[in-house]
Amino acid sequence: MNLDTKSLPSGTILDSGETKYRIVEVLGSGGFGITYLAMGTIQVKNVTTEARFAIKELFPSDFCEREGIGVVPKIDKVEDFERSRKDFISEARKLHSLGVGNDNIVKVNEVFEANGTAYYVMQYINGESLSAYVKKRGPLPYNEAIELLTPIFDAVEYLHKSRINHLDIKPDNIMLHKSIDGIVPVLIDFGLSVHFKKNGDKTSPKGVQGVSPGYSPLEQYAGIREFSPQSDIYSLAATLLFVLTGKTPQSASEIKIANVKEQLKKVVPERALDGLCKALNKSSDDRTSSISLFKADLGITPDGGTRTQVLTGDNSSSKKYMRPMIYALGGIVVAAGIILGVSKCNGPSNKDDIPAPGILTDSLKVEEDSVNVNQEYIAPSQPEIVSDKKEEIVEPQKPTEEKKETAKEDKKDTKKEENKEKPLSDKDKTKQPSPGNSSDPVSASSTPVKTSGSVSLGYGTYKGEMKNGKPDGKGRISYTSSHAAARGTSVMADPGDYLDGLFANGQLVSGKLYDSSGNLKKTIIP
Repeated sequence: MNLDTKSLPSGTILDSGETKYRIVEVLGSGGFGITYLAMGTIQVKNVTTEARFAIKELFPSDFCEREGIGVVPKIDKVEDFERSRKDFISEARKLHSLGVGNDNIVKVNEVFEANGTAYYVMQYINGESLSAYVKKRGPLPYNEAIELLTPIFDAVEYLHKSRINHLDIKPDNIMLHKSIDGIVPVLIDFGLSVHFKKNGDKTSPKGVQGVSPGYSPLEQYAGIREFSPQSDIYSLAATLLFVLTGKTPQSASEIKIANVKEQLKKVVPERALDGLCKALNKSSDDRTSSISLFKADLGITPDGGTRTQVLTGDNSSSKKYMRPMIYALGGIVVAAGIILGVSKCNGPSNKDDIPAPGILTDSLKVEEDSVNVNQEYIAPSQPEIVSDKKEEIVEPQKPTEEKKETAKEDKKDTKKEENKEKPLSDKDKTKQPSPGNSSDPVSASSTPVKTSGSVSLGYGTYKGEMKNGKPDGKGRISYTSSHAAARGTSVMADPGDYLDGLFANGQLVSGKLYDSSGNLKKTIIP
């Protein structure tokens, strides 16, 4: 169904020279373009089939008119239309190169000119916008909001490394694509994006400027003239605010930090709330200066989880970071966390649902500079120490004076033995009898004991939980040379990359590959 008479009618055929596309319906329309759902024929080996695509057509309504299926510039707007055409094609080519390197940026397949205007063909997003999702579900809990948006934070950080400002980040421009791996958030609509050279100049004289009230920073109303990560960071913070409240934020000139803190103090950890508010500062000079700092302020760990346990209630102490309590509980719940991770490694059973954040593992993450990274995941197991003494169970009776003295002496001896029992070092562990040896005083079972340690892989080093000398449980591979990230996948790891994953009998079950700076490169499920 067409939105208006300016759009192409259903059934229109667009020929790119490589593929013929049939327009199905209008997906959306703005001041500078119209996006359609289209069907195109593709060849997969010996099979020819139809696939869905999204096609964006350049149609700046202030500069042109529709004649049949063609587009013609208005008499006094020829130069404006031509400038828009150059910007549009530049945007398409830029998206084509960016999408190859990041799964959370919309993919562009090809760009072509026809009917007096230009088009580019994108992946069809099978899902809904973040705006529609939140309006349907209501405000999201902090941990779930962070898990949903962290891939978008990483995508924008990827853009910033190429000195690109998106300048139109908002819930309507984040689509939740339903794939075989679950829900993938995808950043779309680069119509306002600008690429800056190292000397500060734009790579093209961008003719399109615009703002989105509630999501654009104050300086954008005057026009962005130089590369500014702070501008996109404001928009990301405003988007997070929407996800947490279900309401469009006030415009940059009206928003009050005190009101934001009052509104979210019971649902957002104190440090994270301070980080969110810093990113919403009216002045870009006082705002968070980089995505990496923004993520750190929000408590986002390298794997996309949070290092904070979020609690609500009237007790103000429950709003603080619970790090001391986390350390105390870590040894108790880490085994449960590993079991939970194994049970969830294949993803949610219902792919229409957004995966909820890990309850145990995510809430127990701590800063890498305060504890060795492997200690975040691994609780080294010790061989069970069995005492030669056995307690005799007898019926309760009134103890004699002699029995009382004997009990006191036994108690003292037991304490002495307990004081002598210390955790074994890795060197001492290797001297212990093997679990399958019948002479082993620990166990006559053949079940291998899981320990922690490290092993050289040739192309890198594994450090983490092990069994029978093989990775088994949670651990990390640090790569020293280029190599396939795991058996059964074509994903390549570069020197300096590392992979945090869950292993079983030496094989990767699931994991996340990061570059040397801690940026997520790929989620891997062989």
